[in-house]
Amino acid sequence: MRRNAFTLVELLVVITIIAILIGLLLPAVQSVREAARRMSCSNHLKQIGLAFQNYESSHQKLPFGWDTHGTLWTAMILPYIEGNTVYESLTFAEGGSGSWAASGRNRDAAGTVISVYRCPSMSQPLHLNSSLIPNRVPASYRANAGNEVTSDDTSTTVIPGTKSLEQIDLNGIFYACSETRFRDIQDGLSSTLFVGESYTDNNFMKDGQAMDHWYFGSPQMDACRCDGGNGGTEFSEAVGSVYPAINLRFRDPTAHGRLMELSFGSYHRGGAFFVLGDGSVRFVTDSIDLQTYRALGSRDGFEVVSLDP
Repeated sequence: MRRNAFTLVELLVVITIIAILIGLLLPAVQSVREAARRMSCSNHLKQIGLAFQNYESSHQKLPFGWDTHGTLWTAMILPYIEGNTVYESLTFAEGGSGSWAASGRNRDAAGTVISVYRCPSMSQPLHLNSSLIPNRVPASYRANAGNEVTSDDTSTTVIPGTKSLEQIDLNGIFYACSETRFRDIQDGLSSTLFVGESYTDNNFMKDGQAMDHWYFGSPQMDACRCDGGNGGTEFSEAVGSVYPAINLRFRDPTAHGRLMELSFGSYHRGGAFFVLGDGSVRFVTDSIDLQTYRALGSRDGFEVVSLDP
């Protein structure tokens, strides 16, 4: 009796064909997934942009980048991104339960995952232990401090003619105790960057600088003063600078670590998403002309620049 069955050669051919099909299909699937993650990331920035619009409307000013207690802008807009419960749990005071490093409500809040503050493409764990905060949650987005900054504080080298985040007279939107109003943004809301992606990577360090970015609060910023005096450090946990190019770590591996830390960037290839003052979200390529990019970072440089839709 004749038996119908695959020969060994036929079986190998079928296996080979299946392997080829899988090899062709996987990149397409990964591409679709990344497209979905990019869209989600863009939507997160859109929500942050709308939160700023509503915050400014309610308070007639935008939130500070950070204050003397180490509270960050990301904490202040929580009520406008459906984060009321976390916001109401915070203590806005120095010491005690208002400390970001001591056991208490503020430290607990720093371990709360807020999906709006995380790009789905970021590869970092949901929780990490950092700066006396257990289970601290890394952030994907930082606010724009301007185009003059090349250092976190005056204890590190600042490029001549530039400033550090320790100073209180920066030309961006968010910095120490800032109270920027929409009318202060003389370059126009549609031509000024508010918040952008950052390539958060707690496993990478160069020149003593870690690429760590966080939200809600920072123990190391807590010594910040808003009277012009010096104090605190690691302000780059919450804000970035547009002085260095986008994705500087990858575009120029020889650059100093402090500039890499300040640089905006993303887990998406070719650039990073930003939300502008008018609430629009744009993908800015890392090949953008550096002078044009820096012009987008100042609020009152009177440059005539724009990002094409």
